Amino acid sequence: MKAVFMKIGVLAWLVCWLPAALAQDETREAQQQAELERQEIFRAGFQDIVTDLNDNSFERFAHAIDREDMLERIFGLRLIDPKIKNSFRESFDGNLVGILQSAFASTEGNIRAAWLGFGSKGDRGKAIVRYDLPDFQFNYHEYELLLDDKGRVVIVDWIDYMDGETFSDGVGLQLVAMNPGKPAVRKLLDFQGPTEQQTFQMTELLKASRDRQVDRYFDILGNLDDKLRSQRAVVLMSVHLTKATRNRRKLRTALIDVDKYFPEEPLYSLMLLDYYFPSRRYEQAMEALLRLQTRLAVQDSAMLARLSAASLVLGNSEDALSYADESVQIEPGLELGWWSALRARTAAKQHGRAVEALDQLEETFGYTLGPEAFEKDPSMADLLLSREYEAWLESREQVADDGEQAAD
Repeated sequence: MKAVFMKIGVLAWLVCWLPAALAQDETREAQQQAELERQEIFRAGFQDIVTDLNDNSFERFAHAIDREDMLERIFGLRLIDPKIKNSFRESFDGNLVGILQSAFASTEGNIRAAWLGFGSKGDRGKAIVRYDLPDFQFNYHEYELLLDDKGRVVIVDWIDYMDGETFSDGVGLQLVAMNPGKPAVRKLLDFQGPTEQQTFQMTELLKASRDRQVDRYFDILGNLDDKLRSQRAVVLMSVHLTKATRNRRKLRTALIDVDKYFPEEPLYSLMLLDYYFPSRRYEQAMEALLRLQTRLAVQDSAMLARLSAASLVLGNSEDALSYADESVQIEPGLELGWWSALRARTAAKQHGRAVEALDQLEETFGYTLGPEAFEKDPSMADLLLSREYEAWLESREQVADDGEQAAD
């Protein structure tokens, strides 16, 4: 009898539990479906912004910025002169597109944005975008996003890896520099109790940067003690000033400070490449690229192409080949990937595959890569002497002859 009552009790429990469990499953499925729908809305909205950028328009980008929230981020706890603050607030809407154009100055008016990665949870999201610049240079932005209650994508802020800081921090510092009072200057420093001399020197640095007086700026910089010179605000200001004035010699000095004080900072990895590669510090360049790749956490053809180049100069042809092959597989339309593939395949004596890269460079990107194109490049000598290259030249010439005959 006891066993019968136990069975009845279990059945009763099941009868009560099953509907509740089913209801929980339905709720969970509904939540998952709602999350998927939000993600699709997020992606579609951000895609519209990227598409607009690739049309060299900032309208959607500017519209996606929450005016009051961005102003709060720019002002933050900075002690900005009240008149400057009010003037900036009043003119923000009208000047926003111009401010954005300045922030994208490195694209030289030809924006080529490649959306590399996206993730969202609830109403928060993050996106990584690569910007292709002249001379095979690249920049990356990391966007903090929000989906508002009307399903619109809001750009909260973004990190510009070429500048090594967020957009709001960069603008905020510029506003402080317009009229730097002592309390505002002290607040920029990350140590307590700066001396009068340190405060004065920092003030003069801000003024020289504001007025783009490069020589005066570096005269002041040379007299700073190590504690002040190593401040993030100082290190970044030096880089930004020299880039804005296109002063390559002083930029090197500024980047030496970045390497000295923040060699492991992934936010500064991209800017440091402008120091490491020209200085032939290839191991440091490789490490900086890998740090940046880890930080971005996305697959990127341009990053792989640069890793291939760094591996090659370090004598690691196997890694160079692997990186280059992956680069052209991920993004066949990226020119730098094919140049890396050409050089890595040549170094690995894969001459048949090297001439495949030559085909791509000629047919897709408009190069003419006969022997004269490489006569001053000893690394290509083996390829030029190979049977594969000779056969490629013959077939190339035959195609040209056939084309001329058809035209006649």
